[in-house]
Amino acid sequence: MTMEKDYNLIVGLRIREIRESMHLSREKFSEKCDISTSFLADIERGKKSLTAKTVYKICTACNISADYIILGHKEGFDRDAGIEILNSFNNEQLGHIVNILYEIKNIST
Repeated sequence: MTMEKDYNLIVGLRIREIRESMHLSREKFSEKCDISTSFLADIERGKKSLTAKTVYKICTACNISADYIILGHKEGFDRDAGIEILNSFNNEQLGHIVNILYEIKNIST
């Protein structure tokens, strides 16, 4: 496998991860990003590479940074992981967490 194919596969897997985290089929995701379903399938399988225009479409449609698609850097807060963690707490613990968050907000404003 060439270096370009390796890169295409890695990027394709990141795109797939984004799509699956949004719980979207290829059809729905490609519609949202204004690309064809077959092109998306080829991207996810590493058979096609992305143009800057396609990266832009995906980033704007999904409100994500190109850093993750291109470099693998996850910036900012992962909402899905945060929600999963919050769901693991009982109501009493959640009450404390909310109070802490209000305090942090008051300190930072």
